[in-house]
Amino acid sequence: MTRENPIYQQLAEMIGKEDVVGMPVTLSLLKIVSLQFTPEEAELALQIRLKGGTMDEISAKSGIEKGELKIKLLEMADKGIIIYDPAEANPVYRCVGMTAGGLTETGVWGGVRYPYTAELGKALYTMMREHAEMALAKLGFPYTPVWAAKATLPADAQPSEDLTEAVKAAGHWSVSPCPCRLSRMLARPTDPCKHMLHTCVHTGPLSRWAVKHGMARELTHEELVEVLRKCNEDGLVHTINLLGQICNCCNDCCGIFHTFKMGVPTFIPSPFVPKIEEGACTACGECRDMCPVKAMKVDDTAVVDKGVCIGCGVCVTHCPSQAIALVRR
Repeated sequence: MTRENPIYQQLAEMIGKEDVVGMPVTLSLLKIVSLQFTPEEAELALQIRLKGGTMDEISAKSGIEKGELKIKLLEMADKGIIIYDPAEANPVYRCVGMTAGGLTETGVWGGVRYPYTAELGKALYTMMREHAEMALAKLGFPYTPVWAAKATLPADAQPSEDLTEAVKAAGHWSVSPCPCRLSRMLARPTDPCKHMLHTCVHTGPLSRWAVKHGMARELTHEELVEVLRKCNEDGLVHTINLLGQICNCCNDCCGIFHTFKMGVPTFIPSPFVPKIEEGACTACGECRDMCPVKAMKVDDTAVVDKGVCIGCGVCVTHCPSQAIALVRR
């Protein structure tokens, strides 16, 4: 059987239609599906669908004996195409969608693990931009929460406004290579992103699944805090914290920033905004250079465009004269 097998068209259509955001079928999506799924796995995924089912339910629907089915499902989970919570005694197994444990991410979360991974990364680099333009950009509302870096939070910040505190209850944390940067590295090896690679953070059930199947490195909470600190130090923006997924975004690889650059209202800003202490500002321009959304202007002193600013705190931690602090909007 070849990649032209119509089963891949059917699977791509099903994933695109049932995904919470949606995605039209493109050549890059078809290539990703055909690389990650064998025809037999595609047949099974079409029966499981994004809603999923328990082992008993899938066995009854597919006619596959439970012992054999379990082997198949775990093999597919290793490839990042079947997702479930390993902590549950009788878990629901689901075919992955597009995001938050989906086709835009899971195939490269574990790095280059399969013979097809390099080719997959190249297709993923194209599909991420298509997904941003054809799906995310058409939502019509801001969809990406921004979290201010822990070191920049003002004294009146609530625990719920501190990302490191907000994820404590999840009880499980891990980190993977960023699929946006890794796919760029594979697609454009002579022009890799300058930012750190291991920045894709998972929590809760998604984290347990990713660690069990070799796609992520488990973290203690203290290690998670350190990963986030390094991300801020590297100029990355903490975003999302939805469905067990935390992104640490750069503005040159990230699909979320791709929609922002299209003029789409992408970000839900944090509750904070920079305040400049004019007497301390040396007009060095570091904040302007580091700002991922170009909200800082510098003449005699730095000035923030509050309508553009997303409140990430990158300018605060990179100001050499400590002239910037976050305050509540």
